[in-house]
Amino acid sequence: MLAIIGSILGLVGSLLPEVLKYFNNKEDHRHEIEMGKLQMDAMKLQGQIKLQELEAQADIEETKVLHTSAEQKLTGVRWIDALVSLYNGSVRPTLTYGFFVLYGYVKFSIIYTSIVAGADWKVLGPIIWGSEDFAVFATIMSFWFGGRFLKYALQRNGKK
Repeated sequence: MLAIIGSILGLVGSLLPEVLKYFNNKEDHRHEIEMGKLQMDAMKLQGQIKLQELEAQADIEETKVLHTSAEQKLTGVRWIDALVSLYNGSVRPTLTYGFFVLYGYVKFSIIYTSIVAGADWKVLGPIIWGSEDFAVFATIMSFWFGGRFLKYALQRNGKK
């Protein structure tokens, strides 16, 4: 009986290091997989940071190019330089004001012609200000005031 118990203990004793080695290797592999995942996440984060840096650099370069191309070439004649500077700084606002004056004139003409023709002024509102008018107004306001805000809001929310 002692021989059988000794044989079983010898067998179990020889298998015990292999069983412990198996569980130790399993734990090591799980740890390596987790480390690999963490390294991949770190590489993704580094890539995103690098992309944001490149986008910021591209924005800076674009702004520099725009400012360089918009720089005024001086002629040396003060009144000509002043006139050119005034003109360069007023092109967009002048076009916007001109559009609004023309737009107002068209709307005023519609109102005036309708009232002269006998239309009730209370029903003219929906006729002279519709969804197309609102779209034009929203487009102009967005152009002048919304571009930078939208870019800032999207960057702030991480959705560029």
